[in-house]
Amino acid sequence: MSFKVVLNVRSLKVDSVDPVFVSGDVHVVVGGCEFPSGDWTDSPISAIGSLGSAIQWVRKGEPADMYFFEGPYFVKLSPSESFRTDQKVRVTALRDYWDESAQDYFGEIVADSWVSLGEVERAYSQAVSSFVRWGEENGEVKLLALFKGMPK
Repeated sequence: MSFKVVLNVRSLKVDSVDPVFVSGDVHVVVGGCEFPSGDWTDSPISAIGSLGSAIQWVRKGEPADMYFFEGPYFVKLSPSESFRTDQKVRVTALRDYWDESAQDYFGEIVADSWVSLGEVERAYSQAVSSFVRWGEENGEVKLLALFKGMPK
C-alpha cells in the first residue's frame, strides 16, 4: 500500500465541543514514509476533513491539498494527465520552510508516490470510520454528527 492514513484513536482527546477541537496522533504514509512523523499530534478532524475535501476536487480532475495544522506540512494530490482513464493520483508530502539566505519560502518534497484514487479514498473512508467507532464507543454524541457528516 502506497498511501494510508494512520489515526491512533487511543490518543484522541476532546479539548472542546463548542468550538469543536479534538487532538490526537494522526499522520499519513506515502510510499512507505510516515509523514509528518510516526508520532505526529495534530487536529485529526481538520487533517482528515481536508483530505476528504481534497478528494472531492481530485474527482473533478483538479489538484488539491490535505493540510496538517500543527506545522508547515501538507500533502498535495495531483491527478495524472490521463486521470479520466487511469484514475491515478500523485501524492506528494511537502514541508514548507523559510530560507533565510534567499528571504523566501520553499517547499521540500519529503515523499512522493503515484497511487490509485481508490486507494486514497479507502484510506480516507477507513479514517472516518475509525472516528465514528471511537465516537460511538466513547459516548461523544455531539461529535458523531460531525464525523458522520464528513465528505464521502
